[in-house]
Formats: sequence, C-alpha cells, structure tokens
Amino acid sequence: MIKGLLRKARKNPHIEIQQCDRLHAKLIVGEANLVVGSANLSRNGLGLEGQELAHWLEAAIHTTMADEVHEAQQWFEQLWTSAETRAISNQDLSAAIVAYERNRKARPDYSPKGPFTFTKYQPHELEVRDAYALIYNSRPCEEADEAGDRYHQQIVAEQGGEKGCKPSKHWNFESWPDALDTTERYEYLCLFLEEDGEVIVDGVCRMTGLRVPFEYRGEGGEGWVDLARPTSTLMGHSLKRAQRAALALELGPSISDIWAQAEEFEEGARRIHLSEIARILATSHAGHTKVN
Repeated sequence: MIKGLLRKARKNPHIEIQQCDRLHAKLIVGEANLVVGSANLSRNGLGLEGQELAHWLEAAIHTTMADEVHEAQQWFEQLWTSAETRAISNQDLSAAIVAYERNRKARPDYSPKGPFTFTKYQPHELEVRDAYALIYNSRPCEEADEAGDRYHQQIVAEQGGEKGCKPSKHWNFESWPDALDTTERYEYLCLFLEEDGEVIVDGVCRMTGLRVPFEYRGEGGEGWVDLARPTSTLMGHSLKRAQRAALALELGPSISDIWAQAEEFEEGARRIHLSEIARILATSHAGHTKVN
C-alpha cells in the first residue's frame, strides 16, 4: 500500500509523503475537518487481516470546530517540518515488510476455547502461523526405534534419577530429508495414513534439533533419527486421545486431497501448512452443501 502511495506522489506534485519513526497518532486533518481516533489507518497495522479485525473495538472523533481543526493543523505542520520527519526509503519499505510478517506470526488467536478443530478457523486465520501437518504412510523401522530407545535410556541414566521422575520419551522420525525444519520453531500435527486410506492422528510434536545416527542391518547403509518432543496441545488448544480421534473423523473425507496438495519430501512423507488444510476442508464442505 505504501509503495502505491509513493507512486501516486511521484506522479502528482500535490501529494507529499513523509514518515516519522516515533509517530503513533492516528489523525486526518483538512481545511475544515478533523478526525482523530484509535484505529490504524491501514487494516494490517496489527498484523491482522479481514475478519480478524472484528475482535478490536475502535473509537474516533470527527469535528468541524474551527479552533480544534486549527490546533491540529498547527500540530501537524510542526511535526512535518521537524527533524524527526523524513522521506521513506527502500530500506524503510524492506523493514516494514519484515515487521509485518513478524506481527502476522505473533497475532493473537481469538478462536473459541476448547479442543483443536479446523472448524474453529477460517483459512486466513491460520496463515503464516508456525504450524504444519506431517503426513506419512510408514512407521520407523526397528533399527530407527532402537536408536531412539538407546538415546532415551542414556538420558534416563543421566537425568532420570531425581525424585523418581523420568524424562519423556521422544518420537522418532526416520531419515526425513534436510528440507524438514528440525528446530523447535514449528508445531507439527502428525498424521499417519493406513493402507486402506484411513487417517490416524498421532498427535502433535515439536522437533528438538537432535539427530541420532544408526546403521541398517545387512547392506542398508546409514540412517538417522530426528527426535521430536510430543505435546498435548496444538496452537494452545488441547488435542488428547479422544480429541485426536474426532479430528481424524474431520479430516478423513478430505485426506486424499490433503495428501495430493501437500509438499512431497520423499515417497511416503509430506508436509502441508494448516491453513492449506483449512482451505481444502472449507472447499470440500462448500461442495457438499445443499441449497433448498
């Protein structure tokens, strides 16, 4: 939007645009009118889009009282000519994009409380959230599980003696490619596809950045296990056993489309953002809606 305004200013000598790094006021003043209020002039000032803005209550005042309009004009002119006001550079625009993306990821989740379900969200409400689904149709092999078990036993021996508490066992992801982000940044909804096409929701995890190498028996060569920490919530919503079963029923009718549109890492292993799943489910639901 800012780039568009700058293009108009270059074509029209009556338009001037500057910025002030300290400016937070929302004010529009003309020759005889003044509007001042809490709302950002751009709808994504808080990283929100579309219906996400409905949560916020805003207030503003419009006045034509000459003394108030005159005071606002003076305030504006003083700011406009101050040393704190300057032109907008390409570097400023690049920084604004970074800040906007950061705000989008950190925006509050105003979905209804309770267990996680895609029915709580419109697709745009999940955009750029750090949450993906991992879809796979095979379990880790015996050697991979043994490697994960050895690591767990080592951790128990080192840390598990205090007050009888044992560290939680990690989940094993066998030889997933390097394209999978194995830092703790993302939440992963883990979906297992059985041979008959039924989907099982294994749960939610975050990767730990820990990788354990192992060797396949025979002439299978070397492999590795990426270790993940299981959690019982997704985006702050609980996802326990019964709730996972309910989510599997929700995903089941569309799982073929979800699989087809997911990013393919290798045969039998794919990834898809939760917002894309929400779009597929919304399209599928719209296609099955009957109009009387």
